[in-house]
Amino acid sequence: MKTGIFSLLTILLVNLFPIVSFSESSLRVRDLRCEYQRDPLSIDSPAPRLSWILESPRRSAKQTAYRILVATEKDTLRNNTGDLWDSGKVSSIQSIQIAYAGKALASFQRCFWKVRVWDGEGNPSPWSDTAVWSMGILQESEWQAKWIGAPEKSPSLPIFRREFSLDRKVKSARIYISGLGFYELRLNGEKVGDSLFDPGWTNYRRTCMYAAYDVTKQIRRGGNALGVMLGNGFFNVTGGRYVKYTGSFGEPRFILHLRVEFTDGSIAETVSDESWRCSPGPILFSCIYGGEDYDARLEIPGWDEAGLDDSAWKSATACEGPGGQLAAQIGYPIRAMQE
Repeated sequence: MKTGIFSLLTILLVNLFPIVSFSESSLRVRDLRCEYQRDPLSIDSPAPRLSWILESPRRSAKQTAYRILVATEKDTLRNNTGDLWDSGKVSSIQSIQIAYAGKALASFQRCFWKVRVWDGEGNPSPWSDTAVWSMGILQESEWQAKWIGAPEKSPSLPIFRREFSLDRKVKSARIYISGLGFYELRLNGEKVGDSLFDPGWTNYRRTCMYAAYDVTKQIRRGGNALGVMLGNGFFNVTGGRYVKYTGSFGEPRFILHLRVEFTDGSIAETVSDESWRCSPGPILFSCIYGGEDYDARLEIPGWDEAGLDDSAWKSATACEGPGGQLAAQIGYPIRAMQE
């Protein structure tokens, strides 16, 4: 009878406290971030800060060491090799703000990375999923672009267009743009991205934010067309309706750099310059405080698509920027959440 009781207790204890092997850590690494962003497209820090989140079914689990691998290609990481940086095993509980300390990084470079950690018993976790960050434009001289604006003042805010053609298979395409005060970027008849009120508000004489967009799926072989619509924002507060103040850094303007990488390794670039065409658009009034007047009768169908006859449009004018240094935009974009 006692044997039966002990057997029953043993079964109950095994069910309540299952035997766990800790040869592999119960820790898992997820949510890799670079400069607090998931897979960012325009990092302009030479030593980006890396972070991750730990999870485990064990409440007492903790990280005691980590190893970071950074590589130029995703396939390189599959071999657990980091040709840009292998941190080696670092004894540390730190999982945020770990500065990259590998080879010097260049503008437009893509960096694939993954992490593994060790727990309190010295057991390693599986490798994390692969994440990626991309470098922005590190030197202003690399833009090769000019700030451009409307050739003459008009009652309407300006729209701009530029056609270009591609004759090879595209591997990736990125657009880097700062449009002041606000802009809407379009490519082949569609809006690029879903952000609103870009770029972020700054003292434009000190800093001008630019954003990066991956347009690989939007671009096509053959004829393409870029379109940019500008708004005043906080850059040009002229009054005319309800205002809290008036002040202007000048007329609206933008700078744009499109970089296309082909599968054969060659590069093609389209930048903002006097080759862009400009026309008055359908926005008759724009004020950050007083709202907007939009006259749909002034719309130009197909203005952001290839093949439009823009011979009546005027050439854009090159102009000076407001003086601020171009810097990659940080923080999450403003989006329309409900209509």
